[in-house]
Amino acid sequence: MKMRNLVKEKLEGKGHVLGAFVASSSPTNVEILGLNDFDFVLIDMEHAQTDMETTVNMIRAAELYDMAPLARIYHPNDGPMMSRMLDVGIHGLMIPMVETKEQAQYIIENMKLAPLGKRGIGAGRGPRWGWYEDYNKGEVNDNTYVIMQCETLKAVGNIEEICQTPGLDCIFIGTADLSQDMGCFGDNNNNELQVVINKVLDTCKKYNIVPGIVAGTAEDAIKRIQQGFQFVTIMNDLGFFRSQTKNEIDTVRKKLH
Repeated sequence: MKMRNLVKEKLEGKGHVLGAFVASSSPTNVEILGLNDFDFVLIDMEHAQTDMETTVNMIRAAELYDMAPLARIYHPNDGPMMSRMLDVGIHGLMIPMVETKEQAQYIIENMKLAPLGKRGIGAGRGPRWGWYEDYNKGEVNDNTYVIMQCETLKAVGNIEEICQTPGLDCIFIGTADLSQDMGCFGDNNNNELQVVINKVLDTCKKYNIVPGIVAGTAEDAIKRIQQGFQFVTIMNDLGFFRSQTKNEIDTVRKKLH
């Protein structure tokens, strides 16, 4: 049995992929996203309470629908967490707050086997207990998706060096943290922010790195894909649930008064 890289497969087929952050620790929410034909799901372990056992069930729910299960971990220096997540079968990781080539290289060392990295040989759920016969012979290096977040001006200043890191697949712009670092938090139409976003986009294209970005609405996602971004998140499940339930109850109450 061969290991697959569902993100790369979908990118080759459509040119872009659409996904969602899941902060609810809910395998059921993951399954619903799979039913709705999302390309990938990002299990959020940076800003949510999800534990490892629940994560495995969320991974299984995604795999059931050929939706790529990815996860965002807490910190770029947490190498052991990266390796452990891959050991339980996650298909790729998003690493927040990557600012230097040294951090980028450290991430690769902990996510990839030799000769590219230093991750230990595994025999657990990642290689399906030996079912993926070539997992430890290079197959996992080819099929583990590596996403590094660009969220500060320091990262933007080092983006050329970061993009040249062997083993990197995608740079994902976190507009909230980036706009905060630039002093224009929440103003996604800020001209200076747009210049910075375009710089990262152009650098990704230059080095054949997939450019990614967060989008807050369907319209924003369409705009970003037309702009050239290929890896786009269009919601956080809990944020969407909060806003939609608020809209529903407000609509009812307004009509009753």
